[in-house]
Amino acid sequence: MLNNNFKKIVEYVKNNVFVFIWLSVISIVAIGLSLPKVIEYSESPRFCVKCHSMKDQYDSWEHSLHKNFKCIDCHLPNDNFINHYVWKGIDGTKDLVSETLGLKEWWEIHLSEHGKNVLQSNCIRCHEGIVSHIDKKRNCIDCHRTVTHKNTALTCSFNTDVKKE
Repeated sequence: MLNNNFKKIVEYVKNNVFVFIWLSVISIVAIGLSLPKVIEYSESPRFCVKCHSMKDQYDSWEHSLHKNFKCIDCHLPNDNFINHYVWKGIDGTKDLVSETLGLKEWWEIHLSEHGKNVLQSNCIRCHEGIVSHIDKKRNCIDCHRTVTHKNTALTCSFNTDVKKE
């Protein structure tokens, strides 16, 4: 029975090869054309705040000196393309599951150890000229916690210990 069904499928594909090739090409082109726009939108702050329980942080970011930067500029690794998209997938999946299942309340949002190190690296990357003159043993958010997110000092539980690699 299974063998007979498989033969029918193979025969159908043989008779309609042109249709399958055409549909495959159209699908690949459609994905190729839309993927950059999907990636661009998924990296925008408007996308992050749609389902992320950080409305207060978004509102304060919108009025900060860093409002011309995206969330990913600070909160994802920017050292190379692969590392960036691997962690975008990891963090995005973690946020999606947490937000969808309601695993955390808004006051429980905090940076992981990895997130703290990424944030520190990105502060140094953008402000390299300034931070070259200060003690790098401290996390930038020790003193500049409210630069981008005005309300985070009270609502987020940042542990500011920086792990040296």
